[in-house]
Amino acid sequence: MSAIKWFSIALSFFALSVLPGLAQIHKPVYTYLNNLSHDNTSNTSLTGPARVISFEGRKGINLTSIHSVLELKQHTLNKPQGTVSLWFMPLEDLSAFDPKSGMSTSNPNWITYPFLSDSRNPQDFDNGNFKLAWSPRWHPSLIALFAKGSFYQQAFDMPHRSLISVSHLTFAKSRWYELTLSWDYDHDKYDLYLNGILIGRQDQFYPDKFYRDSAGASLYTGNPSLVMSTIQFYDATLSSQEIYGNFRREATSFSQKIEDDLVATYDGNGRGQFNWSPDNQWRKEMSIDFDKPSDLDNFYVQGDPVAVKVNDQGLLIETIDSPYTQKELDHQVYLWSNRTFEGDLYVEYEFKVLRPGGLSLLMVQASGMNREDFMADYPLRTSGRMKTVYGEDIRNYHWEYYREMADMRNDVSNSALMKNPFAYPLSFSALTTPVEKNVWHKLQFLQIGNKLTGVIDGKIMVEFTDDGFTNNGPVYNFGHIAIRCMLHSKLQFRNLRVYDRSEFSVEEIRK
Repeated sequence: MSAIKWFSIALSFFALSVLPGLAQIHKPVYTYLNNLSHDNTSNTSLTGPARVISFEGRKGINLTSIHSVLELKQHTLNKPQGTVSLWFMPLEDLSAFDPKSGMSTSNPNWITYPFLSDSRNPQDFDNGNFKLAWSPRWHPSLIALFAKGSFYQQAFDMPHRSLISVSHLTFAKSRWYELTLSWDYDHDKYDLYLNGILIGRQDQFYPDKFYRDSAGASLYTGNPSLVMSTIQFYDATLSSQEIYGNFRREATSFSQKIEDDLVATYDGNGRGQFNWSPDNQWRKEMSIDFDKPSDLDNFYVQGDPVAVKVNDQGLLIETIDSPYTQKELDHQVYLWSNRTFEGDLYVEYEFKVLRPGGLSLLMVQASGMNREDFMADYPLRTSGRMKTVYGEDIRNYHWEYYREMADMRNDVSNSALMKNPFAYPLSFSALTTPVEKNVWHKLQFLQIGNKLTGVIDGKIMVEFTDDGFTNNGPVYNFGHIAIRCMLHSKLQFRNLRVYDRSEFSVEEIRK
């Protein structure tokens, strides 16, 4: 059992008898909205309509206009060390969707849900030197960025900014949550907690010091979807134990289910074991060991990698090992199967990570928008950019099974399953240990009907039952498969096996 799970269980068990008596080690320097003294005072200023909402023993302020802003005139963000905690409640589910251009007609910044920013318009994400915000785009993400500019620009261009990004994070309506952000600028350490559980951390693989812009004198918040309650600033980096203790002490209502879900998602506790194997109803369509160069005749290489070649360990795929910047994006790679598969699908192979800081994903059921074979009907694509996965006319499921990129916590093992090109997140999980390097791991992917399951070393990492009637396209059941590697990646692959099972009896007229 991991330390975070043990700690969560222990504190949950002793909450009533122990937590009330625990001394709070650090006292906040500034406290806002604790007793809703939010009218114009020396420390706060409220402009625009607002209301106070009481729910489950806690009061909060809801700014009811997109033009309403609450200003907090003092904070500790420019101290070398510090922590800020805040309570919030969504008035509607904060979940993912694929944005359309017309949604920005009246408010170009609607896709930013700000908790804190030093921009006078807190929804204007790019203009703030500091911002803590949630966005539903792509992987729905909670982002803390200590620099001016956009999330994607600052996450992936040089010099890298002080950034925390937590992907695949949604919030249920009418629930109180506590966010806690801590920083230690001298040591480049940044941590983000939800309800006392560590969910985010800075990039572990950037070799230089992060760039940071100083925060403005005031911070601002405001969004009609959010109710904001107690906000506290400290001039010290609080420990994990103190952060969890403060959460339990301050919570006016507590959901064991939410805590269990957080621990299961970010700690991986309780993930099921996979015991399935194909029977005689399944056809083995591909069996490649990657032990001879001619094995690559079964594939098309898209992109400009350092290497895609067979060596004495199997198939080596290597991309450039340089900081992730826009100009380097074509030097990534897709290894496409030349042939297609139809119906239920099972894919397995072994992989070995030779260098940290990369990303490898599996694409399955990849076809054109009308189920056509896009590799046969259209010119073969050559760019190694990620856009082929999610931003073009290629439908597919993609599973990021090895991911150590900067836009989510990368000191742990992450698995993320998406449906494209709808940018529809299906499943996410993390283990608190990173992917072990220089050892062989076994990947297994199974789709039976509309149920998709992704497995690493016998442990179920992602699982989802798709639905063809949710405005995210049909359930996919035809197409190519591909192994993709992004920058920093160096992996070996061997023993690829692909099975499919169709409900149809087919007689080809012309190929």
